[in-house]
Amino acid sequence: MELSLQLQQKQVLSLKQQQSVAILQMNALALSEYAREMAEENPLLEWSEETEPFQPRKERLLQKMEWLEEADGANRSLYQMEHEAEDGETESLKDGKGQTLREYLLFQINTQNIPEGHKLVLRFLAESTAESGYLEDDAIEMMVERYPMKAQTAGRILKEFQSLDPAGVGARSLKECLLIQLNRKDVSPLAIKMAEVYLEDVAKNHLQQIAKKEKVTMAEVSEALKELKSCQPKPGSGFAGEGEISFIIPDVLVEEKDGICTVTVNGSVIPHLNISHAYVKMLRAGADAQTEEYISEKLKQAEWVLQCISRREHTLQQVAECIVRRQKGFFAEPHGQLMPLRLTDVAAELGVHESTVSRAVKEKYLQCSRGVFLLSSFFSKGVAAVEGEVSADSIRNRLKEIIDAEDKRKPLSDRELTEKLTAEGIHISRRTVAKYREGMGISGASIRKEH
Repeated sequence: MELSLQLQQKQVLSLKQQQSVAILQMNALALSEYAREMAEENPLLEWSEETEPFQPRKERLLQKMEWLEEADGANRSLYQMEHEAEDGETESLKDGKGQTLREYLLFQINTQNIPEGHKLVLRFLAESTAESGYLEDDAIEMMVERYPMKAQTAGRILKEFQSLDPAGVGARSLKECLLIQLNRKDVSPLAIKMAEVYLEDVAKNHLQQIAKKEKVTMAEVSEALKELKSCQPKPGSGFAGEGEISFIIPDVLVEEKDGICTVTVNGSVIPHLNISHAYVKMLRAGADAQTEEYISEKLKQAEWVLQCISRREHTLQQVAECIVRRQKGFFAEPHGQLMPLRLTDVAAELGVHESTVSRAVKEKYLQCSRGVFLLSSFFSKGVAAVEGEVSADSIRNRLKEIIDAEDKRKPLSDRELTEKLTAEGIHISRRTVAKYREGMGISGASIRKEH
């Protein structure tokens, strides 16, 4: 066994640097929670709406504490969101969680004029219904085990449960879900037959084979297909989920007026951290050496946290302004497209490392007149075109326009779509076209074909 010496260079982030990086990556909600935790952990930090300035003293420690109090938030760009006129509606959005499917089912069951024992079984089925509206796999077996009954009675109770709204609830398969809905509507027998027998052929768009087997015209099959498509494959999709509804809090606000975009970092949800007045008074009264050492240590921690938060806001402001400047067409025009933009482009313009930009936009949202978007979604790779580069976002939009305008009786294949884009000066492979098409949830040509 030999011993050897090696020299290596490693870049190791200090705890302070790790804390700075972590704060930079936090979105508004996470930073708000972090600020409150720090205020609970560090007695020198407290969060409040207002700060009370103090006269500076000669003592260095006291000067630093008072400077922090006075300077806290001085360079912070605050934006107060305007309250909507409909205060009642706004409050309901904040406090209400929405009605879940199970709550709606239980409401219907509880208002029915049936024996309590009967309601008990129906409530069990409601509790055994997934958010999609389908019964859980072992729901019927568990029902019979918990409430012993004959198979005929179990079937009758299931039918009664499936008669509740929304139509299709309580189904155990897609076929059963569609049949429940179709039987409530005035539809053709062919539509019911297609759901009962030909679902696989419908999925593969083998409509001619269905017409041939049923000895009907393609027009009748197409009409029956429309009736089938009017059904909801997931009857519970219109209800709130079982989990708590979370609301997106934008980290950046963009306001466009007279062609000028104003970018503001949203600090309205972040508590204003200040230095505790009690400890300032303690130092003024003359604290002992041990107390002063403790306060000094906690002060350093508080000072660093405030610096990190301020640096986060400054970096986020710069990055957001750069994005808005580079994507001006998107914000200035109602249907403006994104331009190709990379992290390295923003990093080079701001003179920072690419990883800094990546952390600054991570899991943060931007709100503008067009809606709320992830900051990271404004970065799009460019694709070669005759007139420079076009973004992937623009290509997807153009691809959708071409598909929407195609002859549905002769839909365009991926090769034909590629040729059309190439003719417009957009050089892209067939594989990429297929990838974009599938990403937008658009089926292949054989599925899109209408007879």
